[in-house]
Amino acid sequence: MPPKVIFLDIDGVMNSVGPRVRDPRGLVDFLDPQNVAVLNTIVAATGAVVVISSMWRLSTPLPALRSSFAAAGCTAEIVDVTPDLDPRQRHLEVAAWLAAQAEPPRRFVVIDDEFDMPDFPDRLVRTRKLLGLGARELPAVLQLLAD
Repeated sequence: MPPKVIFLDIDGVMNSVGPRVRDPRGLVDFLDPQNVAVLNTIVAATGAVVVISSMWRLSTPLPALRSSFAAAGCTAEIVDVTPDLDPRQRHLEVAAWLAAQAEPPRRFVVIDDEFDMPDFPDRLVRTRKLLGLGARELPAVLQLLAD
C-alpha cells in the first residue's frame, strides 16, 4: 500500500452548491473544477493516493469512479473504496479498510463535510458543505500527509 492515503468524500468535498453546467456523464457533473484543482495540488505535493469513502461508491463501480475523476481533470490515483458497513458510521468503514491492509499507510487523512471520526479525530479535515475542498483546508491536509 502506498505510504499516504486520502479517504475522500464527494458531496460537500468535491463539489459545492454553486452553479454547474449539467453534464450527461453523471458523477462528472458533481466534481467541481476548483475542488478538483485543490485535490490535484495535494496529490502533487504529497504523492498520496485516494480511497473513496463517499456514498457514491455504493452506486458507482470503482472503474467508473476512476474514469469520472479523470474526465473531471483529476490526477489523483484512486486505488480503492471503503467497505459498506454502516453509512452513519463512516469512521468504522475507514477503520475496517485500514485493518484489512497488509501494510497500513504511514500517513492518512479523512476529508469529509459531515461525519465525525471518533476513531481518528486528529486525522479528519472537515470541509464546508457549501464550498467543498478549498484553500482553507489545504494547509491542514498537507500537514497531516507531510513526512
